[in-house]
Amino acid sequence: MKIAEVSEKYGIPQDTLRYYEREGVIPEIRRGNGNIRDYSEEDCRQIQFAQCLKAAGFSVEEIVEYRRLEAIGDSTVQDRLALMQRKRDEISQQRAALDKALALLDHKIFCYERAVETGVLSWDDPNWQPDD
Repeated sequence: MKIAEVSEKYGIPQDTLRYYEREGVIPEIRRGNGNIRDYSEEDCRQIQFAQCLKAAGFSVEEIVEYRRLEAIGDSTVQDRLALMQRKRDEISQQRAALDKALALLDHKIFCYERAVETGVLSWDDPNWQPDD
């Protein structure tokens, strides 16, 4: 598969695919006739995995570190596990902060909706309990 096809299929700009290859986010892509990149199915799986890690909040540097450890082999399984666990903990903390912010926004929205209905803006709601 050529770079334009991969770019379209995964919604990643061609320059970003080249950057990912250069930085080690994805493996070096085999070149075909005319020195044109020819992405294999395995290359595409690696791109999908990198996209998944990016969506989970991994930085390019963290993905490259994961790839480096992976290339070393099974002796780095514990290190890769630790990297994944650290990222999961970070995401969990971010999620808790977002849940708290969402609860506050929900309360504000409730109060404003009630004010629109009644003509009285009040922040008092005996049923609302802020998270500490």
